[in-house]
Amino acid sequence: MKSRISTVLVVTATILLLQQLATAQMPMQPVPFSADMQFSSTHAASDNMPREIKGKLYFGSGHMRMDIQGGPRGGSIVITDFKTQTTDIIMPEQRMYMEHKASAMPGRGGPGMADIKPLADPNNPCAHQDGMTCKKVGVEQVDERTCDHWQITDKNGKVSNVWVDEKLHFPIKTVSEDSTWELTGIIEGEPSASLFVVPLNYHKMDLGGVMNTGRPPEQ
Repeated sequence: MKSRISTVLVVTATILLLQQLATAQMPMQPVPFSADMQFSSTHAASDNMPREIKGKLYFGSGHMRMDIQGGPRGGSIVITDFKTQTTDIIMPEQRMYMEHKASAMPGRGGPGMADIKPLADPNNPCAHQDGMTCKKVGVEQVDERTCDHWQITDKNGKVSNVWVDEKLHFPIKTVSEDSTWELTGIIEGEPSASLFVVPLNYHKMDLGGVMNTGRPPEQ
């Protein structure tokens, strides 16, 4: 169980970083859609971080959901409410979930861990992102969709390339020196509202306690 919690937290940290890129386009009102999602890393696989992660992404009006497949004990679900800045991390096999505010994420403050929020300038993904610089490379096709290609450098000099779909106003591919994240099979349209609700009768866990002790709460 401890290994399972660690995996969820590590994967969730990665997802929160990706959500910052997603919400960077919020002033443009992204078009609702669903898609297949794949994340791969050049780091060696471990119990705490699989080398490849696959799943589904659903983006609705004010909400986003990621269904993450795999891991040592099945998958997990991450639902974000952009209005309340709340993220729910759901573990279906354990019938449990954790909830936190973006501004109250324990251990945040490292590179790229700024609060989840839209940018003031949707044409500049680095606007108000301290220490980050952006360069627009051009317009390119990704999975037969027209995207703006941005090169982003953080304050430590790490470079990432991001492709933002011109119609969805949403990043559909991100490549860094050690990882790749991509959306394929995109279907436009509002996902069912039920996808963004924690199932009934799931036990709520204390995320702060797990982060501080590394142990799940006693049942």
